[in-house]
Amino acid sequence: MSDDNMIHIKGRFLELFSELDEVEIDYIDKWISSHSYKKDLQNKSALNSSEKCLIKIANTIKKLVPFEAELPSENIVPPTIGNLADCTKESTCHIDEFLYDHNTVEDLTQQGKIKRHYCVDCNSRNIKELTLISHSLSRQTLLYIFKFLLPKDLENKQFLDLGSRLGAVIYGAYYLSNATNIVGVEINKECCDLQDTIVGQYSMDNDRIKIINADILDRSDIVQNSDIIVINCLDHFVNVDIHREIWYFLKKHLKKGSYVITVRSIADTLIALDMFEELSNWLSISKPNQMENEMFFDMEDCNEIYLYTVN
Repeated sequence: MSDDNMIHIKGRFLELFSELDEVEIDYIDKWISSHSYKKDLQNKSALNSSEKCLIKIANTIKKLVPFEAELPSENIVPPTIGNLADCTKESTCHIDEFLYDHNTVEDLTQQGKIKRHYCVDCNSRNIKELTLISHSLSRQTLLYIFKFLLPKDLENKQFLDLGSRLGAVIYGAYYLSNATNIVGVEINKECCDLQDTIVGQYSMDNDRIKIINADILDRSDIVQNSDIIVINCLDHFVNVDIHREIWYFLKKHLKKGSYVITVRSIADTLIALDMFEELSNWLSISKPNQMENEMFFDMEDCNEIYLYTVN
């Protein structure tokens, strides 16, 4: 390495260290002197490598779906209750977070490919900011789930994604965990075909990953055998009555001790559905299982992801 490169690297370190106080610098000094940073660096490199696999898949999916990542055969309707009840087709814009991360969205906005405002009454200046929503979990959120929330060892466990759509969560489970069985249940056939295409193109192990085209309410067997289930927001895909039915169904069939991951608090969801009193004691909030990886994540970016245990 040249002297110029070393000077540049030292400058980057000093820029970071200049923002630390003496106590923080002493801590960093001990961290480096003990060589424990090397293990942390290996873990960070492994995370980056896994994310690159997901980025490749995302880039492939971009070529197979419309820009808004909503397939023609999907029936996506704005919710009528809960904290998303004010989301209308006019006031929201779907930007899939698995396909387009925050930096990409900013770039596309600067290029004019994504509009961030809409006109309230068709006059030029009476505008409001659009609400950006995503029907998929971001790559960073998937890393957070599998490398921070869930246990490190998922061997002999079955992982279920309820409503797998483009497959983001099941790809995350495949590349970020050692879960023995990974199941995506999706009612839309076009979405299932897309997932099958990705699974085949990336030579994923068909003995380990399964895409099932079905209504989850017809597959109690899968739910009963699952140890972890991810439930993204169902509000845009089912009406209120079916939404309630799904939660009653899960309460009946999920086994004690299994994990439930949701993208907003179960309390908020059940209160909106007027089910909180009935199901309030069903789930308990669970502590993250891989706290040693906390340094790799911005907790504020992941504060809407919740891990529960079935009582």
